Amino acid sequence: MVIALVAIGISVFKFETAIDQRQQLMQQAIGVWKERDVAPYKVEIFEVRRQGIYRQGRLLTSNYFWDGVQLRYNFGQQLYIYLYEDGAFIRQQPTHYFATFDRQ
Repeated sequence: MVIALVAIGISVFKFETAIDQRQQLMQQAIGVWKERDVAPYKVEIFEVRRQGIYRQGRLLTSNYFWDGVQLRYNFGQQLYIYLYEDGAFIRQQPTHYFATFDRQ
């Protein structure tokens, strides 16, 4: 009986720790991201929310992948991939150029 209670307690602790780690991971990505070193009329801005990826207040997709290193989502037929490095997102795809995005 005691062993079962200890096992349940450990399982609950591990589950809560996993949830805390996931929430901390999400905090890295959540926010408004603005393209660096681009003319104001060409700058790209997107927002990551728990509900999805937004641009100009519009939901692009609610289905995205974020693992603390890579942000990935599809919009239309286009796959977008960003690497998270030094507190910024660096777009890897589409590859017309590598853009860096800073949190606002």
